[in-house]
Amino acid sequence: MREMELFHRAAAALRPRLAPTVRSYARYPSIDDIPAADVEAVQRFRAKFSRDAIPYKQFTVTFHRSGGAGGQNVNKVSTKVLMRFSLAEQGWIPNYVRQRMQELESSRINSRGEYQVSSEKTRSQRHNIDDCLDKLWQHIERASELPKAPSAETAQRVEQLKKAEKARNMEHKKRHSQRKADRRRKGGFDD
Repeated sequence: MREMELFHRAAAALRPRLAPTVRSYARYPSIDDIPAADVEAVQRFRAKFSRDAIPYKQFTVTFHRSGGAGGQNVNKVSTKVLMRFSLAEQGWIPNYVRQRMQELESSRINSRGEYQVSSEKTRSQRHNIDDCLDKLWQHIERASELPKAPSAETAQRVEQLKKAEKARNMEHKKRHSQRKADRRRKGGFDD
């Protein structure tokens, strides 16, 4: 009896297991999910926002030694730029955009809640400051993009996929239930 049980366990371990495919048709954020006041504030902000409008003089800028190639000069001159500012205190950025920056760029926020941007692209402090401002401008642009409402076709397609998935899962459950019921009727391995 013990040998037979071990044989069936080994055979079951070798059988491929067919698990139902689980897809999550998560609801993507829509413009309808954002309060109207925030949408207006972001649209006004995007209309007038430019790279030159960033008040970088309010930021903390520090210079460090840069790594990489550069010969002896790299050991003498601090050209790497680290620009920091408290994201919560920046009133010129709308709340929605600040929240999106925290979500999208969470690795850039340190333990004190400061948003950090660094650059060591060139061997010039001024050029690296400009590069930091370009990066910050790109991050703000990306965070200020409002989601688009899905088209009627897309919404219909997602609903069809949800229904098909639900039907597949129900069919899988029925087959699995039937398999277990068949095992109960047979009585066991000795029958």
